[in-house]
Amino acid sequence: MNHHHGDMLPADSTRDICGIMPRKRDRGSLQDCGLGGGGGGVSGLPLSREERRRRRRATLKYRTAHATRERVRVEAFNVAFSDLRRLLPTLPPDKKLSKIEILRLAICYIAYLNHVLEA
Repeated sequence: MNHHHGDMLPADSTRDICGIMPRKRDRGSLQDCGLGGGGGGVSGLPLSREERRRRRRATLKYRTAHATRERVRVEAFNVAFSDLRRLLPTLPPDKKLSKIEILRLAICYIAYLNHVLEA
């Protein structure tokens, strides 16, 4: 069967059927449609570790799980900043501070408390 660069058919996650041009829209693999060789790559050679990683990361399941982990991580990060913010004295007490301002104020407040303990 002859295929040209313009044909739309499943291809591996980073190369077209000829192994030359990067593909961005099609994330299926040649194995899925029975066109791939036993070695995994278009050329029949085994896939590199990086290529296997790239293919795994291109799956919807992986991207969804990664996005969920990232949301949980960012939420925990923001909760930690909120907890730290509540411990810092400012006027007015409800003044909105950026994360860098919270960190700088925490450093100054810790230094102040340390000074009070040493006096």
